[in-house]
Amino acid sequence: MLKYTIVVNVKITILGSGTFFVNKNRSAPVYLLETDGKKILIDCGPGTLMRLSQLGLKPKDIDLIFITHFHADHTSDLFPFFMNLFLEDRFLGGKLLDCPEIFGPKGIYDFMVKISRLFQLPAVEKWGKIKIMEVKKQQRIGDIKIESFKVKHIALGVDAEANAYRFTIKDKIIAFSGDSAKCPGVKKVCRNADLFVCDTSQPKGKGNPSHMDTVDIGNIAQEAGVKKVVLSHLYEQTDKIDLVKQVKEKFSSEVIRAKDFMVFLL
Repeated sequence: MLKYTIVVNVKITILGSGTFFVNKNRSAPVYLLETDGKKILIDCGPGTLMRLSQLGLKPKDIDLIFITHFHADHTSDLFPFFMNLFLEDRFLGGKLLDCPEIFGPKGIYDFMVKISRLFQLPAVEKWGKIKIMEVKKQQRIGDIKIESFKVKHIALGVDAEANAYRFTIKDKIIAFSGDSAKCPGVKKVCRNADLFVCDTSQPKGKGNPSHMDTVDIGNIAQEAGVKKVVLSHLYEQTDKIDLVKQVKEKFSSEVIRAKDFMVFLL
């Protein structure tokens, strides 16, 4: 009897490896995961629409969006993304099909409604083709298993509703920390991950309630059995610091410093 091996192609593109500090080479946080015939965005920071257009993609080409938390460097293009589709549906006489679904932390729908009112474009409440839902702790979409983990991210004294996400596709695991300090959630999300895209805002010795430092990342990744760590969410203040070397002090496998448009195939 012939045996067939099913090959699952997973492609991850770093569309934005930065933070609030952006330049022509580094956009704010956004990642494109392609698998099972679906295109999935993780976060939607400022510059997302431009980065998608540079790949020849439009908002209607995206199937799913997962928002890690509501800070502006992760969400500023989310409402413009929504409005692109809303207006296109208007231009097409209401015939736009296959709109993406948006998932996020607790309060994601209210967040979108408030933003739309603030901009005096209250389209969210009046147009239901895009579903905006709170992500579940575990859910399955096609062959993709998605798990959400609450993580610790305290900025300016406010504890953000912040999630890390873990995508399992057949035998491949891709994890995204979002913004997180060292906490149980970030340890769980990356266990045995083939690829861990990690918040690397802080160099060695600078960890705080908002973000891990490179020592935290190395220890967590080593203990979790991660195969490859991608350092992202990079501040320009760390451009001259060898963050990879610092992580490697505690982590024995591959470490890569992210750049926009960098592609990983699993």
